[in-house]
Amino acid sequence: MIPGLATPTGRLFVILFVFLFLAAINIRGVRIGTRAVEAVTLIKLAPLIIFVVAGIFFIRPEALAWPGWPQGGPLGRSVLQLIFAFVGVEVALVPSGEVKHPARTVPRAVFTALGITTLLYIMIQLVALGVLGKQLGASGEAALAEAAARFLGNLGRTLMLAGLAISAFGFATSDILSSPRIIFAFGRDAFIPKWFAHVHPRFHTPDVAIVTYAAIGFALSFSSTFQKLAVLSNMAVLLLYILCCLAALELNRRDIHSDGAPFKFPGATIVPILAIIVIIWILAHATLREIELTGACLIAASLVYLAQTSHYRKAA
Repeated sequence: MIPGLATPTGRLFVILFVFLFLAAINIRGVRIGTRAVEAVTLIKLAPLIIFVVAGIFFIRPEALAWPGWPQGGPLGRSVLQLIFAFVGVEVALVPSGEVKHPARTVPRAVFTALGITTLLYIMIQLVALGVLGKQLGASGEAALAEAAARFLGNLGRTLMLAGLAISAFGFATSDILSSPRIIFAFGRDAFIPKWFAHVHPRFHTPDVAIVTYAAIGFALSFSSTFQKLAVLSNMAVLLLYILCCLAALELNRRDIHSDGAPFKFPGATIVPILAIIVIIWILAHATLREIELTGACLIAASLVYLAQTSHYRKAA
């Protein structure tokens, strides 16, 4: 959209501005950060809805011809990247302690959110493929913009490019609202130096944690690419999902529940097992370098945990 920013210096400026801006508004208060997330979410959905509603009338049936099932390798690698678009729904569990009837409400909210998101993704893919056909794969990162240009002209292309930028900004806005609280909790619990748990004297926000997280995000964003970072993020999340599946099996076996009857659905006992198998299959398509980086993070985290545990035992 702005060719002048398509340079290393321009990229540095954009990424630096985004993190400085988001850190500043989040330090001033969680209410401002929450309002920013809500506003950006509504704005980023509008171009996608327009794309689907307008583009569905321009789908060419011949462009949707089934070319045959892809090979396992490329399919697994694609899924390893694609899963990034679905992770994060578990955030609905965070405020579950403040929700009425969480055992009934939260699971339904998760299923509803996944259902709506999946339907929207399918419709977007259907329109993009139906308009561009085989050219979809050759259109690069701006495929939706090229598809929109076919039926909405240059205005549609600009709209989708703006939507892409706003969507990426929206993700960063949401992430920096919640993730620094993890650093704050680590500092509060003395897993890392306690000054990471510092609270701003006026705004009562975890200012050191927010600035630290923004600095780490800036360094990773500028030194790497979205695809590489997304895969590493997905691997970390998938490993946590395996632990969640194992926990679900054990809790179900023990019949442990609270707040009334637990949420039940057909196949509740077999789904976690199938999910673990699928997750292992997805992780098997990671590169050796990605496995090494993820393993290094796990080892470092484990060493910190063991050191802190040993310290507490000696103190006791």
